[in-house]
Amino acid sequence: MQLTQPETQPFPYTKLSANPPTIRLLHLKRTSIGEITGSLEQFPLETAKYNAISYVWGPKTHSRLVKINNHPVLFFENLYQILEVICSDEKLSKCWWWIDYICINQGDGFEVETERNSQVAMMKQIYQNASMVLGWLGPGDEETERGMMFLHVLKKNRNRLNKEKNGKERVLGVELEDREKWKAVENILLRPWWDRVWTLQEYIVPRNFKFYCGKDNIDRGDLKVAIYAIYLSLAIDASLMAKKAYDRAWIRRRLLMWYRECLPMHLLGLIAYVGDCRFTNPRDRIYSVLGLIDDGDLVGQPRYGDDVSKVYTDLVMRFAEKYKSLDIVCLADRFNWSMVKANPMSRLPSWCPDWRAEDIPWVVPAMACQSSGNIDNFRPTKSASKQREKEATYAAGISRRSFQVGVSEDRKILSCQGIFIDYVDGIGGLRVARKRKDDGTDIWEEYECVQSSTSKNIPLSQQGTNDNHMTVPELKSRTANRIMWEVTRCLMLDRKDRYLDQTLSPGFCHFRDLCLTAVHTPENVSRQFFLDWFKRNRQLHIQGHSLEDICKESLEVPSDENESFPDQETFLSRFQDSTRRMSRRFMTTRNGNTGMVPCRTEKGDEIWVLHGCRIPMVLRKADKEATFNVVGECYLNDFMNGEAFNLLDGETTAKLESIRLV
Repeated sequence: MQLTQPETQPFPYTKLSANPPTIRLLHLKRTSIGEITGSLEQFPLETAKYNAISYVWGPKTHSRLVKINNHPVLFFENLYQILEVICSDEKLSKCWWWIDYICINQGDGFEVETERNSQVAMMKQIYQNASMVLGWLGPGDEETERGMMFLHVLKKNRNRLNKEKNGKERVLGVELEDREKWKAVENILLRPWWDRVWTLQEYIVPRNFKFYCGKDNIDRGDLKVAIYAIYLSLAIDASLMAKKAYDRAWIRRRLLMWYRECLPMHLLGLIAYVGDCRFTNPRDRIYSVLGLIDDGDLVGQPRYGDDVSKVYTDLVMRFAEKYKSLDIVCLADRFNWSMVKANPMSRLPSWCPDWRAEDIPWVVPAMACQSSGNIDNFRPTKSASKQREKEATYAAGISRRSFQVGVSEDRKILSCQGIFIDYVDGIGGLRVARKRKDDGTDIWEEYECVQSSTSKNIPLSQQGTNDNHMTVPELKSRTANRIMWEVTRCLMLDRKDRYLDQTLSPGFCHFRDLCLTAVHTPENVSRQFFLDWFKRNRQLHIQGHSLEDICKESLEVPSDENESFPDQETFLSRFQDSTRRMSRRFMTTRNGNTGMVPCRTEKGDEIWVLHGCRIPMVLRKADKEATFNVVGECYLNDFMNGEAFNLLDGETTAKLESIRLV
């Protein structure tokens, strides 16, 4: 859905009735000379019989004139092409149609804005009540015709591919080997419809949905099957299609399955999962999914008159009030102003996720999105619908103490309470992609290793003669094994599954084996991303010794039936989740602890446990006392389950302090 209109003589809309709720519907026909005309009338939403269209406007050029109720209206080319398809189809041309461009008054003024807010709030019901929704992917040509036909072929091959998926010799089969047809499907899945925020709800809630690309079409159910066939095919040959093209369709397939099985859908988990969706109005990052979520009270009625900063900061405060939680602040790293192409004057406070940011989607973009939290994630429906036997929850800042949080009148300062834990010392290197180009290729960023420099981490040989700490233990096998286990816990975020609800079992044999292979025979490392990570981190000092020396000194640990990862590939998958997909860097603290931090972290940043936040946070000192900028969430060994608040009850220097986030 879009909410702007080209400059033309305003259409003379009549006011919509609020009781009962009404909508405008359009009926189209061709005149005897081939021109398209239409009539626009009002109908009660509950009883109206109509179809709806899900589309994107495309370039706002080459407008076509269409007479609606004898009044000339300019339609953009992309929408005009849909009108032509409707008018050329005997069945479709008999229907009434709901099309946002003409059925919602796109003008200005208080009354128009009030109507628009009301219609947006009804969007779910409008698409749900439609007899059929036509999903317009754009005009067709010979290539798209080939691609649409190939989607039907993929659907036909789905069962065969599924039966063969666990076989030793998996093959695509003759029907699926044509690269030109795969490219045609890729181009269809890279069309703008797939990454627009409004088309997500428009795709999921209707009873019947059919995709059109030109005059070729495929039913939503058939496409769902074809997408799974693509998933099975990419497991055989990942080069068949750009990941961006596949990801877009796969995410919508997953969300459709969640919706159909009536599984709870949380606002923050949803907008974080579709972090690369695009919009015309940044408020729509939130408003466009209100019809899908179970916690819509976090937003209330759409308010297009409110400033974007108010809409986004209101969400933080409502989340904090409803759940007595600051977990939402954990998303301020993944969605931050530095990733937004916006006027500096529109910069949001560091504690507020900036949903204008575009991010490569990942099912668990932050630790706060673990399965058992209030943000949640969109794991496979089979996993979500059954109770986990060993469900584990991070609980760093959970306490029975009174939850105290507030926001300044100008919405720039968030006041809360927290416990200071430590300072960041060394930070490992990382190569990571946070964005993609329009053609689907990744944009890579590189972060070099920042060496540890405090007495708890640097080798004894590098400590000065006046250093009386001498806290670095001699590197014996037992010490090496302990450190290897600590590092493994960090890299896995102490969870053996990517949905972060199953505690990691002791063991580091796969990590040790991979590190030693990287040292002695790097050409034999099975995954380049691990070798790249090891090269960037091998000399990082951890508790007085380099990672490489620790690996060499550690003893081989016998494989255990309780080992979290049955093989190296499973371990590497989890390793890639935390380092690449969640963009986390390994780090050491001044006191010799270890953890995982956001890419933006710098030496000297502070680690705090905030009251009401399940995950420790990396904060950066601001100009004023007790004032900080949020860097992002942090995994910190031995501080993920309330240990910081337990310190308050003991004889320690730990204290609960009032701080301000800006």
